[in-house]
Amino acid sequence: MGYLQNFAALLLGSAVLHAVIILLSFRPRVNAPRVGKRPGLLGLWRARAHFYNNGKALTKEGYDRYKSSVYWIQTGDMERLVISNRYIDELRKYPSSYLDSKMAVVERNLGWYNGVDIILKSTAHVDVCHTQLVQNLDILPRVFESELEACFRDRDIIHFYNATGLILDMVNRVTAKILVGEPLCYDAKWLQTSLETTVNTGLLCRYLQRYPAFLRPFMNYFAPARMNLDRNHSVAQNLLSKRIKGRNRGDKNKDILQWLMDTYEEKGPEISFLTNQIQFVATAAVRSTAASLLNTMYDLLSFPQYQTLLRQEIREAIAEHGGWSLAAVENMKRLDSFIKESQRMNHHILLSFNRKVQRTIKLHDGTTLHPGTFISTPAYWGAMDPAIFPNADEFQPWRWFELRSQAERENKNTVPYLASSISLENLFWGYGRNACPGRFMAAAEIKLLVAWMLHHFDITFPEGQDSRPESLFVDERVVPDPNQDIGFQLRQDNDKTY
Repeated sequence: MGYLQNFAALLLGSAVLHAVIILLSFRPRVNAPRVGKRPGLLGLWRARAHFYNNGKALTKEGYDRYKSSVYWIQTGDMERLVISNRYIDELRKYPSSYLDSKMAVVERNLGWYNGVDIILKSTAHVDVCHTQLVQNLDILPRVFESELEACFRDRDIIHFYNATGLILDMVNRVTAKILVGEPLCYDAKWLQTSLETTVNTGLLCRYLQRYPAFLRPFMNYFAPARMNLDRNHSVAQNLLSKRIKGRNRGDKNKDILQWLMDTYEEKGPEISFLTNQIQFVATAAVRSTAASLLNTMYDLLSFPQYQTLLRQEIREAIAEHGGWSLAAVENMKRLDSFIKESQRMNHHILLSFNRKVQRTIKLHDGTTLHPGTFISTPAYWGAMDPAIFPNADEFQPWRWFELRSQAERENKNTVPYLASSISLENLFWGYGRNACPGRFMAAAEIKLLVAWMLHHFDITFPEGQDSRPESLFVDERVVPDPNQDIGFQLRQDNDKTY
């Protein structure tokens, strides 16, 4: 009985504190129009649900009406000020003490509950992705092929797989080898735990978003995903601790685990902390890479007329460079263009360049951003704007190849036309100093996986299907259809040398 009384008192105290915080949070704000339902004190859940189910239409309305200015919108997680892309180049110059991208990630994902808040405690994993990972991109071709063989069965007859399950398996295996190296990357328990962590991180966030902030600390303890995440962490920590005991700082292993160990002082962080970092990188890498790869495969099957030319390019590249190598991948310029066009038309979120304003910012036109404001940009619709991209609603696989070829002829910079590049017009990887640090590895990995599948297999939709399935729009997330099947049959005319 005493326990229940204490719990009730704690709950009431939290509710009162939450109410006080809400009252104190009415701070100066930009005077801007609103799209969607107004949250207010009593309409918050209704406004969240409205966006959760209608986010695509609401952000389209916002872009059509206010693409050159700003507007307020209540999303499924928070109220945001959506700002025009024309402000991005100005805002990217502000340090994190003014515009905080990491806090934005934590708040959007409720990172205090699922471990995403590790990014507030250390930047070591980000630094490793910026430096050692980029410097060692050439390891990727050497680690991926043996992992892919394990994903396919019945290679001599056509076999249909659930596309999402297959792609997640492929990406998870390749990522594990880059993350923790051999022999742990082959461990079935590690691979399963890594995938489960990716799923449970998102499930816990979405479960807790149903509740007001003051209830989340309590509901967190009853969430099935919370218990599953604790189990995932325990299993991963046990496996990693055995792996770390067999290593020393300065060893020649080329994987993120080794680079993290080398980054820290002799004693290093607690194994629990290092496990959290590895799990965070795995979750971020697997989820985003798999979504991009799925979309590319769906587009390849929707436009089969381009497969012959792509296969020819792949064969020539690996023959010229003596097999699968980073140089061979870099020579696959049409494939790079195809992937970049798929990214343009299939952003994985509706709103990007998410930032939390920490200190007052006054923009060139007088617009003032006040502390506490959460800002985003309309990335999805900006990439579909015909004023920016001619025939924006058409999938033009060689759009970027032609721009790149023209730049080469004119001795101009070709980087803006690469699948790994960032730009104001295409925010697939984010923008500025906090753009995705692993995008170079992710782009190379996607190219390698697509090239390998095209080179070795005839790939098809089920009989009677000739176009890609519609993506699912859930809150601000854009999810490739998780129920689509794809058929694979080993090709007879590919060069068996590779």
